[in-house]
Amino acid sequence: MNKILEELRDVNSELEELRSRKEAIKKKALEHRSTIPTAEQKQYRAEAEKIKQQIAEKETRLAELRAQAEKFEEGENNMNNEILHFKEGMERADIFATAEYRSAYFKKMQGKDLSDAEKRSITSATNSGGAAIPTHTMNMILGQLKESNGLLSLITLTNIPELISYPVENVVNDAAWVSEGTKSEPSNDSLKALSLSAYSLIKTIEVTAKLQKMSVDAFEAWIVNAITRKMKLALSKSVISGSGVNQPTGLNSSTWDETNSVEGEVTYDNLVDVEALVGEEFIVEAVWVMNRKTKAKVQKLKDDQKRPLFERAVEDGFVGYLLGYPVKLDSSVADDEAYLGDWKSAYVMNLSQDVEYAKSGEAGFMSGSTIYRGLALADGKPTGVKGAMAKLKKAVK
Repeated sequence: MNKILEELRDVNSELEELRSRKEAIKKKALEHRSTIPTAEQKQYRAEAEKIKQQIAEKETRLAELRAQAEKFEEGENNMNNEILHFKEGMERADIFATAEYRSAYFKKMQGKDLSDAEKRSITSATNSGGAAIPTHTMNMILGQLKESNGLLSLITLTNIPELISYPVENVVNDAAWVSEGTKSEPSNDSLKALSLSAYSLIKTIEVTAKLQKMSVDAFEAWIVNAITRKMKLALSKSVISGSGVNQPTGLNSSTWDETNSVEGEVTYDNLVDVEALVGEEFIVEAVWVMNRKTKAKVQKLKDDQKRPLFERAVEDGFVGYLLGYPVKLDSSVADDEAYLGDWKSAYVMNLSQDVEYAKSGEAGFMSGSTIYRGLALADGKPTGVKGAMAKLKKAVK
């Protein structure tokens, strides 16, 4: 892995850690806001401000690294020692990460001429299954899918080729203390397998001849944004309402009874009862998800001391806090319903094949345009892990 990609990975990891620390401080302050002494409140604010400054510095460095990584566009030669370049005899998987292969992949889609190095890179990497998407492009796609303003950022989203079974916990016992010199007995921990399929998700767009003349960077960004945005909406919607028939299975399809749900109106008492159903090991990472109409009702609720339950905090993709837990909005959730839980433990989705791009000029022959198709093979299911997710169900009248 080249130096820039290594630092990009490290900075991203550090950013995630800083944001988690910031959220933990904020959550603690909100949960105990009526009992925290003034001096301790100042300490929280000072620590939060310090972390905020560190996040800003890391984000600036991240932008610099991304700008450097983009400099291997056609004609740029000042980064030959930093960006991975094609060489004869490279492993096929490594070729996908080279500048020449990425350039060749999109030039070919645009109908442009390829340089000799680009021709060799794409010939070396292409097998009977065709040319695979460049590594840089797939990272862009996964990054967009996991952006913080959608459900896909909350769940466990993987990109494991040909994955047909995903292990999730079934029975997991606590660690046990033993006396010195005493042999530990194995506990009856067990896992269960979550079967996953590969359902096709397709999005097509029509591109004019003028757009096809864009630079490789611009064309890549445009086509990824246009196709991935629509795929993201479909995948995100399926997390809640997927039927399981030729598409992922949504949380709506789970069995919701008195062990994991509360049926009734959007009230303070019912929301507190929903919180009580989330397991202790999952409550730390719990996030509320509801639609905008339900949030409007929640905003009008007050606790026993006449304080609003809903705390505004528009940042990092969250719209606020409810009972100390972040709130996200999703239109797929029904009116007067809400989910609370550790989404990574409660739902798994896998892209079993990299998103595939293909083009055809036949449909747009008369207009001179080209049809581009994005194809993803994906499936997702609730894990069914006890205590990972709880739901406020709409009262049946």
